[in-house]
Amino acid sequence: MSYTTYPRQLTSQESQILSWLLPEHIPAYKPYYDFMQASQIIGEGRWGEGNLILDKKKSSIDPTLSMPPVIAYGECLVEGKQLTNSVHEFNIDDQLEIQFSGLFPIPESLEIKNRWCYSYWKPGDVCPATNTIVKEFVMKNISSDTKYTLAISAAKKVLWLHHSDSGFNQLIPLTPFYDELLRTKHIRDANLISHPATFFEKVDEFSDADCIQALLEYNKKASRKFDASDIVIETAKPKKSIFQKLFGT
Repeated sequence: MSYTTYPRQLTSQESQILSWLLPEHIPAYKPYYDFMQASQIIGEGRWGEGNLILDKKKSSIDPTLSMPPVIAYGECLVEGKQLTNSVHEFNIDDQLEIQFSGLFPIPESLEIKNRWCYSYWKPGDVCPATNTIVKEFVMKNISSDTKYTLAISAAKKVLWLHHSDSGFNQLIPLTPFYDELLRTKHIRDANLISHPATFFEKVDEFSDADCIQALLEYNKKASRKFDASDIVIETAKPKKSIFQKLFGT
């Protein structure tokens, strides 16, 4: 089946996948879920088949616009083929961009297996893609409330930031984060700089403060920023020597 006529409504299969990616009970994703429910597909984006643009009204598509940041991502098997699914931030024309890759159009006899996405993850959970333990870095504000949790999956080689207030799991690009981490630690090893994936082999060599500081530095330059105005970086207190313990110094 091929779609050549727009605008059109989402198929039941497309709607089912997007409703899974955008859980309406999680505050961060509900605006996108609501928009998706009230919209139609007005055409294809610059990447062609499977790259769909949604809008509540009939409108034109600007092919020069770059793809906005991902707000929801997941993968599944459909009829034995891998389908990757992503929903992107609203563009400057208030349109919602989605991407189905690996299999499109999606078969009508939809049987989804082995599906996973980041939308439902919360601190303490395993990596949704690999079912393995993730390393977590807690970020607290001046009131000692947990505001964010940086999650790092060495098995999947990916990192994301969990927003405590909204439940949003923000994917963090590895290369700019790792660049800031190496810069923070004054590491100039050319091999490490040119191979960002080595971060996952060495993640235990960096302290919580190192990773949080690198994330804050990355945030200053990122196109999508999170509110870090009241984040406090807790550094480990140096252990007292026996002499200090004896004399109370």
